[in-house]
Amino acid sequence: MTPDTLTDSRSTWPWWLLGTLSAGVGLLALASSVRRRPNYSRFFRRIGAPLAVEDLASIQRHTESRGNVRTGLGDPKLFPRWAEPRQAPRAQQLRESHAAILAYDRNRDAYRDSPFPRKMWIFGSGGPYGLIPANALAPWRGTDALRRGLVHPYDVFNPWRATVFFADYVWRLCQRHTYPPLPHILSLKRGLASPTLMNDHAEEHPRSRTVRLRALEAARAEGFEPEVLYKIVLREWPKYRGATELVP
Repeated sequence: MTPDTLTDSRSTWPWWLLGTLSAGVGLLALASSVRRRPNYSRFFRRIGAPLAVEDLASIQRHTESRGNVRTGLGDPKLFPRWAEPRQAPRAQQLRESHAAILAYDRNRDAYRDSPFPRKMWIFGSGGPYGLIPANALAPWRGTDALRRGLVHPYDVFNPWRATVFFADYVWRLCQRHTYPPLPHILSLKRGLASPTLMNDHAEEHPRSRTVRLRALEAARAEGFEPEVLYKIVLREWPKYRGATELVP
């Protein structure tokens, strides 16, 4: 080790210590927050998303978690201890974990500065909206908040933060130029399953039909009329400040 290297290591270790302490406090706060009953209507008022997005969120929570913020789909061995992996066939669990692995590895350079190891990012998807961490935290790639551990993969289980992640993901889907100028709830629900399905109105892909049937079932269970699936979601969100302004 050269003198320059020694000096550099002495000057940077406090930042690594601060990041580790911040991460530990954040995870303790997260474990506590998942025990509280979320007020999603209040969350959406804070976010400033269109009302149709709140309807979509209700449908998404029903299909992905039935409102249980601790639940998830993926490799049970990789979940945090307080989470509740869904009872699903092992092949389905491993597919979801594999999808999380692909999402993380595609963006490995952007997330390598996070104090949280890869194994925390690849368990699968979880929380009220069934979000994959590396996709949900896209707005924080390369940011100081990510480097300091102020946002982390288990935030998908945090009701408030997961709602921000979900709303921002929908906002990003709305901004895609290849999609219709006025997407509706069902097209966005397909986009949440896979962005490539957002325009599959003819349901040429079998998964599109599955998404529609599950969304219809969820809409009815949440007290909506079936027509809600075709409610337009405007591209312009004048009251939306952006995910990184809302979290942390």
